[in-house]
Order: sequence, then structure tokens, then C-alpha cells
Amino acid sequence: MNKKLAMMGLGVAVGSMMLVTSVYAGVGNAPGYETFKSAVKQTAAVDNVTRQVNVTLQDNGAQLLNVRSTIKSSGVNHAGSAEVTVRSAADEQTIHFYNQDGKHIVKTDDSDVYKLLEGEGMPGKFNGHERLNHTPDPQVTSEVENVVDALVGNLKNYVTMDEAAGNVKEIHFKMSGSQISPVVNTIGSLVIKHGALQNSHRPLPTKADTLGVDVSTLKNSLPQLVSDIKMDEVEVNASVDADNHITNQTAQIHISGKDAQGTAHDVVLSVDMTLSSLNSTTPDTVDLTGKQLEIVKFDEKSHKNWGEKHE
Repeated sequence: MNKKLAMMGLGVAVGSMMLVTSVYAGVGNAPGYETFKSAVKQTAAVDNVTRQVNVTLQDNGAQLLNVRSTIKSSGVNHAGSAEVTVRSAADEQTIHFYNQDGKHIVKTDDSDVYKLLEGEGMPGKFNGHERLNHTPDPQVTSEVENVVDALVGNLKNYVTMDEAAGNVKEIHFKMSGSQISPVVNTIGSLVIKHGALQNSHRPLPTKADTLGVDVSTLKNSLPQLVSDIKMDEVEVNASVDADNHITNQTAQIHISGKDAQGTAHDVVLSVDMTLSSLNSTTPDTVDLTGKQLEIVKFDEKSHKNWGEKHE
């Protein structure tokens, strides 16, 4: 993926990470925080689960991007599957991922070819072995939380919890305006601005270089903010069931700024994640018999080397 899209992704990741860790690190012994933190750990320990993640992006009230995904993990031999549909104002594309029998497979709806990924240099997205076997260092985790705590301060007044029927707990977190840490705003603004300016003239990779995914759809859908960038509002809601698992979580981030022409933009990023079939999920699989296959090899530097097509 080219650097522009990587920077945009990094901007979202950094902003989201700092906002979420702000909740973890700054709310002291607030009941809502403690419940949420405990549920996050309990849910993360579940290997067999189905996740439905929907992401929408709006600019000045108009929907620019809608990403719908269903991700199924078995927890056995790293088996899993995912179906991701990306829809913009001009296009829609669906990508299927399969991890089965030690194979990593990708297929797009606009092609009959199934791509088999091979090699030690595969992106981490497809090489799940290291990720699933990585155990965070407790000391490092604790030190990071202390640093974030010092940066964002005490947010316990912004986290609330309500009891619902069936021993369900509803967690709510909302900040706006001056309640949002200046550190979060500054770092998020710099990352977004740098991503827009640094890579605005770089050519996009072709579909042949991105496993059949048309990344131009993403580029053309995202507003290019370069000045007066700030995070105006953040809201997170989560439902925790009686078994201390997060079954639904939503987040909404409001960002404002101006593009290179001075036009003002009010951007809203919404994320909705639902967990279901805990410990009863069966990932989708594909029978490759008679299918058109293409081997995609990655060298040590994660550069693709295309192999021959096979019938």
C-alpha cells in the first residue's frame, strides 16, 4: 500500500488508540472504567468469535465511505475468514479472505482468480501466527498506561455506567471541545496534515499491486484536510453481557478542518462492532478444486513477486 493511504490509516489508528487508552489510563477507580477494562480483557481472551464491524465516513453530511465486514475466527490452527465490502459514492467492491489448511487466500468479487499468499515476508494481516502467539510484556503495558495517564489526565467524570436487564451493563464515554486532550488533538492534526501534504502527488498502486483491491476508491473518498484540523467530539458506547464480554461497541469521532482550497469540512467517522457466536463460530472455507489460482510470493522485504497462474 502506498504511503499516502498508510499515513491516513496511521492517523485513524493513532487517534483511536490515544482516545481509547485515554479512557483506560485516566479514569482511576471509576466503576464504568473498571467494568470496561475488565470486559476488554475478558473479551480479548476469546479466540473463537464472529465480529461484525461497520465503518462509515461522512463529510458535511454526505456519506463518502461505507465499509462492512464480517470476521470469523475459530481459534484452532489460526483458521479464519473475512468478507469486507467497501462502498464509496462511485464504486463498491467486496474482498474475501480465508485462512484454511495453512493457506492464506484472497479473492475479490470482480475476479474469478483466487490468490494464494506464500512466503515469510507476508504482511502481518495474513501471517496471523506471530500475532496470535504474542504476549504483551506486563511491565511495558503498565509503563505505557502510566505515560498516557500523565498525558491525558483524569477522565473519570466522562465515563458512566448503567445497569440493564439480564445483568447487562451499558458503558458511556463522551468528550467534546476543551475536554479533549490538546495532546491528542495536536498529534492527530499533525498526522492527518502530514499524510495529505507529503503524499498528495504520489501515484496510487494498481489493482495488480494490491491483490485486486482498487485503492483509488479510498483515496477519492477521503477529504484532504490540511489546516485548522481538530477533533471536536468523541463518543464511545459499549454493552457488556452477564459473562463480562463486550457484545457491542460503537464509536463516533467528529473532526473539522479545511482543505487546500480553504473549504471547511465537518468529518464524522463512525464505527459499530458487534460480537456474536462466542466459542461457537465456524469460519467460512472455500473448495479450491477446479478454481483458477494465482500464487503470490513475498520476499524478506515484503515485496511481491508474482508467480504463474494455475488452473
